[in-house]
Amino acid sequence: MQKILSFIFTFVVTLSFAQFTANDVKFFVGSGTQTAYVVVDFKDGTDDRSYAWGVRFNVGESLTINNLLQRIQTAEPQFTYQQSGGFLNTVGFNDHYRTSGSDWWSTWSGNSASTFSGNGGIGGSVQDGRWYGFSYGFSNPSMQAPATPIPAYSSLWYNSNQMTNWIGTGSNKSLVVVDFGTDNTNGAANSFVFGIQYNGTITAEQALQLIDAQTSTFNYTSAANQVSTLSLNSYSGTASGTNTWKLYKGTNVSNWKTNADLSTITLGNNEWFGLSFGTRRPFTPTEANITLSVSDATKQSFKIYPNPASDFIVIETQESVKDVNIFSVSGQKVINTQNKKINIQSLQSGVYFVQIKTDTSTTTHKIIKK
Repeated sequence: MQKILSFIFTFVVTLSFAQFTANDVKFFVGSGTQTAYVVVDFKDGTDDRSYAWGVRFNVGESLTINNLLQRIQTAEPQFTYQQSGGFLNTVGFNDHYRTSGSDWWSTWSGNSASTFSGNGGIGGSVQDGRWYGFSYGFSNPSMQAPATPIPAYSSLWYNSNQMTNWIGTGSNKSLVVVDFGTDNTNGAANSFVFGIQYNGTITAEQALQLIDAQTSTFNYTSAANQVSTLSLNSYSGTASGTNTWKLYKGTNVSNWKTNADLSTITLGNNEWFGLSFGTRRPFTPTEANITLSVSDATKQSFKIYPNPASDFIVIETQESVKDVNIFSVSGQKVINTQNKKINIQSLQSGVYFVQIKTDTSTTTHKIIKK
């Protein structure tokens, strides 16, 4: 009875939300000159509980609110819903899932994401420019309009099969997405992806070390398990005040989960690590250029011997060495020194990468520890 009465008596709610407009929506379904907007709030206590989509349609096309959900479900394999008798029963998106039982879904509409009013269910007609909301809860919690959403991304926008270059070796693969929070002149996100290979598992710090060791145009620093600075080619972000690097983990761009710090992230096969400077979750990336920018002539000015080696390696160069880092193939930094003669007796047998930094260049060389 409570479920029915909630629909009979229109429950009008106008709340003060952080500003979220049509310009913030990223995932649009369909085509046409008219657009309706969908917000789904799972109210499950997570910081990504509420999402927004856009549905485009043609002038004169007759759509119901139910049709909006149908079209999102067709376009997004990670989105599912069920309805019966004009009532919404179940909605799921990635690991969010709410079904009618102990409580029910309420439905809403309005002229913006902050002016929702309760409506009569999912059978109503869709209008151009209107917002349609779905919020879990009639009684516990009490009926509440959807909270300010985050823009939904599609799980199909990027996958590891699109990578052409991989860093490291091993049977497991992960992607590392770095989003500088800005867009280029064409409107595409300044978001870049690296593919890494390793055995077993790898921590977020090790993943960054692996990229740093083999990509001379990539640099980062960390402190207290947070990324302090990160740069790639001409892009950079330095943590200061509210401008910080946010950390995420997921398996595609649609299901990022925030993480408190680097120590909370360990990657296994097919898991992704995301970093974003600002509030935007890591967006659809383009593959980063991992080709070393130093010339062959520069690299040949360094000589490391013996190689293979068992006890010591010697760096022979006329340049002044500022820093030497040795990384395992999994990306873990195992030695840091400023010396040209380096004791490697403590290292296990295997392949290692020696990163040499001078005033004029950074080069990476492969050695074998016997």
